[in-house]
Amino acid sequence: MRLDMVTEHLEAIRNAPTPDLIRSKLLAFGAGFGIEHVMCGTIPGANTPPSQARGAILFNNWPDSWLHRYVERRYVEVDPVIRKVLTAGDIFDWRDARARPDDIQTARRMMGEAREHGLAAGFAVPFAGRQGERGSLSLGGDRIEIPPPAVGFLALAASFAAEQAISLTALDEVRSPLTRREYDCLLWTAEGKTEWETGGILGIAPATVASHLAAARRKLDASNKAHLVARAFRIGLIR
Repeated sequence: MRLDMVTEHLEAIRNAPTPDLIRSKLLAFGAGFGIEHVMCGTIPGANTPPSQARGAILFNNWPDSWLHRYVERRYVEVDPVIRKVLTAGDIFDWRDARARPDDIQTARRMMGEAREHGLAAGFAVPFAGRQGERGSLSLGGDRIEIPPPAVGFLALAASFAAEQAISLTALDEVRSPLTRREYDCLLWTAEGKTEWETGGILGIAPATVASHLAAARRKLDASNKAHLVARAFRIGLIR
């Protein structure tokens, strides 16, 4: 791969006006290596509701059935690739990632299901979000062959694509008036959880959940929980 070709791809990514077009330009860069799918997003924390986990995605074209299964089964918590992304400094082959001993069986099942969806091989590139949170850009396919000299170019294109997507989505970012705990309680309320259930998930008392929700209602001028959730959706706090 010639340097001028790489520069052309980087310019195409730079000029893409939406995250979805950034995804398309990045996939065009990797198509010759067998790369067919990409997932780019920040890594959700523990106990993140499924809807919010999807909101952390900057762009992707994973098969819908696999994305739904990955999020709903919380595979991010056992995924060896994500585990390695948290400490890696550069691009790496998925095969170099190792699961925690307690997660091996679940991770093997997860990887077997990924292969069934055309994700048998891949590379991951770590990046940092706007607030310093860790992000992962994974490039996968049924069979990937990348000459060693081209791996660095792929890392450059992937990192650049993530940065461009972050800069675009930042334009629409809403500053939340809520504290972290108030926001967490709001998210689980939007998932249909009761105060007792939310307290169990977050490790706090139901009365504390109620207090956080009351504070959120005051800040958003909402009359009840349903109104709170509806207003949070309308102003973009929940996506």
